[in-house]
Amino acid sequence: MTKQECAIVTAYTGFAMLKGSDLKYLYNYLSGFIGRPVYSHEIPAIAESYKEQIREDFLVLCRNAKEADDG
Repeated sequence: MTKQECAIVTAYTGFAMLKGSDLKYLYNYLSGFIGRPVYSHEIPAIAESYKEQIREDFLVLCRNAKEADDG
């Protein structure tokens, strides 16, 4: 799973999958919805406001999931 995909899952589920400098992926993802930088305290409200769009991105990830390697 890529960091961008982790950002989508985090935004949709609320479970933190990123930390430290990797949080930039979540901030950038959410910034795309509002057209400006996102502040930490805004994350829950933005995720709720754009829940349907985030859900669609999440479902695309699920639909495009690849098989796990057997090796």
